Amino acid sequence: MAIHYPGKPLLIAALIGASLSGCAGMNDQQTTVAQGAGVGALLGAVAGQAIGGNTRSTLIGAAAGGLIGAAVGSSVAERKAQYAREEDFLIAEIQRNEEFIREADAENRQLYAEIDRLDRESRRLAREYRAGKASRDALVQQRSSLEKQLAKAKRVNSLAEKQLADANAVYSESRQKRGPQDQYTRKLEANVVQLKETRQQSSQNVASLQKVYDSMSI
Repeated sequence: MAIHYPGKPLLIAALIGASLSGCAGMNDQQTTVAQGAGVGALLGAVAGQAIGGNTRSTLIGAAAGGLIGAAVGSSVAERKAQYAREEDFLIAEIQRNEEFIREADAENRQLYAEIDRLDRESRRLAREYRAGKASRDALVQQRSSLEKQLAKAKRVNSLAEKQLADANAVYSESRQKRGPQDQYTRKLEANVVQLKETRQQSSQNVASLQKVYDSMSI
């Protein structure tokens, strides 16, 4: 029976990430992009290992994650280039994260309340339709409303994923360069924690709406 060592594939992914983020002779923007790729590679490797459970899956995940991470890094690098001082950039990123969290949380709360209403309405319409008291058009209209809310929930979730990836990239770089006790690093870390909660709520909204939508068979 073959014995798998989960630490080995993750170590390979970590080395890939280190090689991407530790290249000498890069300017600040290139370093940020490379670091983003390294973080993405490591995250992708974890996902690949969880899915496939072997070295091949880990390496595939690392490659895919590296591409995603590089895209995140490019976005961060472009914003960083607008500031002469690193501190000004970090302050702007913290404010950007906090503003996004406020807006996304408000959207999530609204969606959460809407899900409850739509679920009750959908159940009522389904009962009435089976009893011959509601038309097929009423069900079609309800499914249309659900589609719109589901599209909105997916958009919020996608944006939350992107914002979390950006914030995590900036936090990782600040932690490496300025240390974990730096005031900006600690604020960025708090941003990441909050963004994870925001992303989790948005994911739950998507799952709940999808369940209600799927139950509205016509």
